Amino acid sequence: MLNQLKQRWLQHWFAKRHPTQSSVMTLKYDRIYILPSGFGYAFCFTALLILIGAINYQLSLAYLFAFSLLGLGHAVLLRTFRNLLKLRLQLFDAPAVFAGEIASFPLHISHGSKLIRHAILFQFKNQPTVSANLIEHEVELAVPLLSQQRGWLNAPTLHLSSRYPVGWCHAWSYLNSPARCLIWPCPENDPPPWQIDHDQGNTIGRGEEDFAGIRPYQQGDSLRRIAWKHAAHSESLPVKFFDSQGASAQVFSWNQLSGLDSEARLSRLAAWILAAQQLGTPYGLSLPTQSIEPALGEAHQINCLNALALFNH
Repeated sequence: MLNQLKQRWLQHWFAKRHPTQSSVMTLKYDRIYILPSGFGYAFCFTALLILIGAINYQLSLAYLFAFSLLGLGHAVLLRTFRNLLKLRLQLFDAPAVFAGEIASFPLHISHGSKLIRHAILFQFKNQPTVSANLIEHEVELAVPLLSQQRGWLNAPTLHLSSRYPVGWCHAWSYLNSPARCLIWPCPENDPPPWQIDHDQGNTIGRGEEDFAGIRPYQQGDSLRRIAWKHAAHSESLPVKFFDSQGASAQVFSWNQLSGLDSEARLSRLAAWILAAQQLGTPYGLSLPTQSIEPALGEAHQINCLNALALFNH
């Protein structure tokens, strides 16, 4: 009971002290914490021991040495603190990834002072660390976060820290941001081929038998359709296209996969969408809550994968 009350009080205190920032957050004096590291504690203990000895034995040289060490430690503490002070941080939404992949949240860091910032570490809890040196006044980083399941992945609290210049002090702070990442279902490995919709009288790949001409490359076109021989004599990237009457439009339906559970269905549908896009086969999607008409292209693929990611969410 006491532990629960303590946790709630800590969460309330932390949320009040580090509120969620959708815009740029500037690190001020009251948002930076600093303590000596293990080596720093040893350094302080040594300096105090020398000072006590100097007082007991009235040794001027020991006084000089002790106060020099204390002054040096104080200078290091200030330099470590200033390494984070007045940094401006903003975390942005990450591009969508498949479940199990690493989402990369773009982080923009800047400052307006002449002081060069070194060895600043950024990390989500229990995730890999990235470091930055701000030789210029601004820099862009990608902070990794492992995704585990489909749907929206909200960015947890970002921890930033520094032990620059000598590691005697550890300064740190936090950034709470509403940034998030859409996680698509993990595509099934080696999925079985989809059933051809004979009612429409189409077959997979049949459209590629009716070559219709060459057109400029567009985003989302399959690499298999690039006309490499023509590309050698052209400044643009030509792509072969085929008679649309022969193209096989396929609608991937949720009801086709009645023998699988929900997540397995979504994984197979994601795998079929990727395969159809690669083959250049127009495809659509039929879910219990949403239908998407057959089409091709990167935007259409993203639209279908987004529908799978947010199914029943």
